[in-house]
Order: sequence, then C-alpha cells, then structure tokens
Amino acid sequence: MNIFEQFEGADLERLTECLQAIKRAGLTVDKHAQAGVNQSSGNVWIWNEDWAGCVYCSIGFDVAWSHSCPECGEEWDFEMYSELEDYVQRYEGQCKACKPKFVAGWNMPGYMPDCEPVEFDDADDARQYIIDAIKLAEDQAETEEQAEELAAFAEEVNLQRGEFSAQCQGFVYFVTVES
Repeated sequence: MNIFEQFEGADLERLTECLQAIKRAGLTVDKHAQAGVNQSSGNVWIWNEDWAGCVYCSIGFDVAWSHSCPECGEEWDFEMYSELEDYVQRYEGQCKACKPKFVAGWNMPGYMPDCEPVEFDDADDARQYIIDAIKLAEDQAETEEQAEELAAFAEEVNLQRGEFSAQCQGFVYFVTVES
C-alpha cells in the first residue's frame, strides 16, 4: 500500500506540516517510518523507530512532538524535537508521571502548612530545600540560643535520607514521597 493513499484533502496538508517539522528537527524519514490519521482526534502523525517520539499536526494545524511513556502510557507534548529528546533522556526508564516525587515543606503541628509544599524529582533536592529554610530561620532568629539550635537542627536534617519528619522550635519540617 502506498503511504499517501490514506491521506487526502486537509490530511495531506497536515502530513506536509509534519514533514516540514521533521526536516527542521534534522531528522529523516526512512523505510521504517509510519504515518497515519488518528480517527478519534483527526491528528496526522509520523513516527520512526529511531526517534524518541512522533510528530503530529492537529486539525487546527498545530504541530507538536509527542512522547508516550512505555511504562504508564502517559503522553507528553513538546514544541521542538530537542525538548522531547531532553525529556526522554532525563526520565529514561520512567516518565514524570511514573517517577516518585518528593514533597518538602514545614508547618506548626495542627495547622495548615506555612508555605505551599514544593515538589522535587529527588530526595536530596527536597532535603536541601528544608535546610535552606532552616538556615533562613536561623538568620532571622531573635536570640543567639535560637540560632544555635537551628544550626544544629540543620546539621541533623542534613543526615536524613529519603522521607523524614523532624521538629524544631515548634515547627515540623518534612519530606514525603508521592507517586
């Protein structure tokens, strides 16, 4: 079957947009390339087994690069192929949706968090966020004794790995894992 037999009218124009995006990305279409029209969305797409994802053109003629996680099926869209490649390299083996997230924050027990908890890709970054918050509190301490207590607490937090919860001067500092 000729690859172009399935395209007609506007679909053929969208196919042309995809081919132009492939050229701009410095990629080529070879005998392993596949193309089609998504029957539910109307998107025209081209995929090659050597690429990190596929290029598609929507019925509104918006062109994007898409990656589907082989683990969970989550799809991620990018304006440029280089962005898609960077994403795939960063999350090789697991996408953002599959990879656990580390959430860090602090609050007074029994109260809502004093800050909106912040999400990190790894526990070390989350722990460092907590240490930075403690050091800021240390700089703003009203007494030398409070500052020394916070400095010692920052050193204790630095020894933590993964999830933890620790209390100092009426606040609970935490790192939790969300998947």
